[in-house]
Amino acid sequence: MPTTLSPDVAHELRRRLADVCAQIGIDPDNATLIKYTMNAVFLAPPVVLRLARGPHTTALASRVVAIASALEDAAAPTIRLVDTVNSQPVHSDDWVATIWQQVPTIATEPKPVDLAAPLRAIHALNLFEAPLAAWSPVEKFRRRISAAAALPPAAAEELRQWSQADLHLDIKDLLDALRRRCDHLETQLTQVTWHLSSGVIHGDAHTGNVLLPTAPRRPSSTLPAVLCDLDSVCHGPREWDLVPTAHGATRFGRSTTEYRAFVDAYGFDITAWSGWPVLRDLRDLQLVTSTIDSLTGRPDVARELAHRLRTLLAGDTNAVWTRYR
Repeated sequence: MPTTLSPDVAHELRRRLADVCAQIGIDPDNATLIKYTMNAVFLAPPVVLRLARGPHTTALASRVVAIASALEDAAAPTIRLVDTVNSQPVHSDDWVATIWQQVPTIATEPKPVDLAAPLRAIHALNLFEAPLAAWSPVEKFRRRISAAAALPPAAAEELRQWSQADLHLDIKDLLDALRRRCDHLETQLTQVTWHLSSGVIHGDAHTGNVLLPTAPRRPSSTLPAVLCDLDSVCHGPREWDLVPTAHGATRFGRSTTEYRAFVDAYGFDITAWSGWPVLRDLRDLQLVTSTIDSLTGRPDVARELAHRLRTLLAGDTNAVWTRYR
């Protein structure tokens, strides 16, 4: 079940969806919103459309198209762009869309262990025929914070009221607190001694970004799962791709037994490594800045973000968070 949207936000998404569908010859009436965190993801069989807006989305979408093509050439276990659209990404005013092949999946919910095989495959890539950005997570966090500080008047007022009502904080004080955490973690990262070699990483490898295909792509349970959401693919420390599974067990209340199965399958336990506390805190910060600039008309996301921020600012590392829908 996707997140609840205000009528204005739902109307805007449908309007942009209709425009993109008209450009690529797809019926928008058959499209269903399946997820909206940073991207609005619509299923319109036999394709999946990802819609996003913002000053950096056009460059990001163009880079993702190049990366997806390179991953396909490398036979990596990742989703594929459709080959029936002449040019991607597709634009609708300040929105940008990428269009992907639908991957029919089995009914079973993905588990952390399902990430191990595709991550090992991506981490084994030595040659990559696409330019990769360098891993720079704090830069992304700062960009989101800056965007939140520069929202249009109506959205800025909604954010101010939310911060005051749900966090009892002036929005300027909240954003300043997040900037200080960025400064602190940026310094901490320079002191990390990495255990694994750097290379191609997925960048956001959690179970919400893994698909378990049905036949013919998954005729048996021994075949790897497929990774989706390629927005964060870059060149960086492979430890970062192991953080979401560990963070899921420590912050989202997932099964520690399931986490151990992932560790056994991948071959490295990041929580036993000296750099884990820094990357754990980095993941926390990522998950409270990712939507800070896009709460307008999304009450479910705003409610969960308030819970995350209250517990983070209180230093409560035992608080359980819930995934956005």
